[in-house]
Amino acid sequence: MGLAPHPPGRSSEKAIPMSINRLALLSLLACTAAAGPAHADARIEVVFDDPGSSWTAYYADIQRITVAAGNAWVDSFQSTASGAALTVKIGFDNIATANGRSATSAWTGHSSGGIALYQQGAAHELLTGLDPNGAAADIEVNLGIAGYLQGELWFDPAPALRLADVPLDRTDAMSVLLHEFGHALGFNGWRNGVTGALPGAYQSTFDALVYPAPSGPGLVFNGSRALGLYGQALPLTWGNYGHLGNAQESDDLLPDLMNGVAFYRGTRYAISTLDLAILSDLGLPMLAAAQPLLLSAVPEPAAAALWLGGLALLALRRRRPGPTALKGASTCAR
Repeated sequence: MGLAPHPPGRSSEKAIPMSINRLALLSLLACTAAAGPAHADARIEVVFDDPGSSWTAYYADIQRITVAAGNAWVDSFQSTASGAALTVKIGFDNIATANGRSATSAWTGHSSGGIALYQQGAAHELLTGLDPNGAAADIEVNLGIAGYLQGELWFDPAPALRLADVPLDRTDAMSVLLHEFGHALGFNGWRNGVTGALPGAYQSTFDALVYPAPSGPGLVFNGSRALGLYGQALPLTWGNYGHLGNAQESDDLLPDLMNGVAFYRGTRYAISTLDLAILSDLGLPMLAAAQPLLLSAVPEPAAAALWLGGLALLALRRRRPGPTALKGASTCAR
């Protein structure tokens, strides 16, 4: 069954629980070209979890977009460890849109309150060159096959350049993969999305900077660099706190790549200065984290009117399953 119809110019994003219990039987390796000081020292590898070889027609498009999205994030680091490589496992599931996570996490010490602190495994590998989960994939992304992959996503022919027009009836796959990499690198944790409660004496680096909103319900991110850009603690998406903004009270954050409300069709999303500031607050050496606030959505000309028209946004529900063991700390989905 395909996606339910939506008003032109936008797409909803939902996820149902996924299970990663299959072996990656088919793989495709893509190493990045040396195009700058960051990803010259890191590469993105793509493997496919597709035991029946049902989706081979999409491999080349997915591989191209995944490598470009990974390179865009790696190029946003001031430096990465020599020889670092991130393996991204692409799966195909009967879900409405897409979801993704870092496959594991790395212990980094304890917070001031004695709570164990964990960094996303993918970020840890880029920083140290040490792979916390060995030969297994570092990042897991699932693409929905209930019509999303086949009829909703648009695959940019040159995603590193991003010059081609995004069709007004499609969601930009590059934006989707950039978003999932954001979760794998830092926008992730174990807190209850409503109360903010931790499940035990452990937290992610993102969790460590999340607090109850000073007034009213909800959670906020209170990292110093992000606060300096935004002017106040960042409102996080209600019930799904690994994302920014809400449809009403903080809709100024909806153009951001890491917003938790909606992606408009016909629109490109890119890594923003705010996204970089947040990862800097998590201890990652990001470029341009101190520059003026710049959010990242760029609608195509014909789609811009939809942004101005005030169309109601469809809420996105993103899965954030709890770990089965402490080492599974980095789990997030869209």
